[in-house]
Amino acid sequence: MAKIDLAARQRELEARGAYDVDMNEQHRTFDAQAIDGGYEYLTRTPVERVRRAVVLSVVRVVGPLLTWFGQGAYTVGRKNLRALRGQGAISVCNHTHTLDTLLVKNALGPFRVYHTGSYYLLKRGELGRIFKSGGFLPVGTTVSDIKNLQLAVGVLMEKHKIVNFYPEHALWPRYEKLRPFKSGAFRYAVKFGVPVLPLFIEFRQTRLRKFLHLKKKVVLHILPAVYPAAEGSERARTQALSDEVFRCMKEYGAALYGRPVAWNER
Repeated sequence: MAKIDLAARQRELEARGAYDVDMNEQHRTFDAQAIDGGYEYLTRTPVERVRRAVVLSVVRVVGPLLTWFGQGAYTVGRKNLRALRGQGAISVCNHTHTLDTLLVKNALGPFRVYHTGSYYLLKRGELGRIFKSGGFLPVGTTVSDIKNLQLAVGVLMEKHKIVNFYPEHALWPRYEKLRPFKSGAFRYAVKFGVPVLPLFIEFRQTRLRKFLHLKKKVVLHILPAVYPAAEGSERARTQALSDEVFRCMKEYGAALYGRPVAWNER
């Protein structure tokens, strides 16, 4: 596969207004695990529970070391996570790093957070089993797929877990602006009456990393939770929640970078 010129690809997609298209559109789907026909999203059997405990124990130990030594990564704002007092929540994060799922696990706790992603990322065989053990929730394309995912998210909210979404949908590596949000994450928050915990990935240059010709370090910021309105139609509350979370992340990002970060601001 030819290496992608990310800067050129970014300019192309920005010109087209295609903010929900991945930088790399060549996705491998032939070995994806089927999720129709009653796919079980959550771990149920003793073997699955043991595998999950092993996988996430490794993530808890190795994950922070991997992201620290590789990316200089750390987390800011854990007090906002503690303020949830253990209740269930939906988290949303700008989708700007190939390891952002690991960054989120490090920040929110690998045993507490689950992650949504495109169905084709769930592979057949052992890799797929590891992904499931790690808390991966595949997003399918059929009505039954979406219904099954919704049921799983509802169970996780009752268990006071956090389910993470990337509302921009597409991965744009090291993009420092916010792109338009899809509504799915916010619809779940409204439906289950839980808050949205915004996460903002910042790329920060330091003198040492610049001197060593290293990429900017990665800082994950946990912002205060945003709660859905109590009144109004589900559609109106979903849109209002999405708008408010976008506003919070936009203002926070602008304060970090000292410039506008919304996709439609200069």
